[in-house]
Amino acid sequence: MQLFVLILNKTECLHGILSGFLDGGIKDCTIYDSMGMLQYIGHDTVEPPPMFGMLRQFLNPDHENNKTLLTLLRDEQVQTAIDIINKETGGLDKPGTGVAFTLPVSRTEGLKG
Repeated sequence: MQLFVLILNKTECLHGILSGFLDGGIKDCTIYDSMGMLQYIGHDTVEPPPMFGMLRQFLNPDHENNKTLLTLLRDEQVQTAIDIINKETGGLDKPGTGVAFTLPVSRTEGLKG
């Protein structure tokens, strides 16, 4: 079993990803708003360290928060999830799209089915 994490910057793709997950047999997912470090610094009223201050010009202060998705997947479902995400986003290899990763899970309690 794997903990599958997707940090989605391209939030307009969220609905399509979730629909694809349902069609692909991925039924449970937790979603929450998240914010990257540079976005946070761009919103901070305290003056950031000089290194980050230079990056402020590249930040879009009106940028919507990211979405972070968490789900537990069987090992064989991981590729299905990646395929759905890449189809809906145009590919996680594109800048500003997001990042996905897995972590092995050795024990769970409270799962249905």
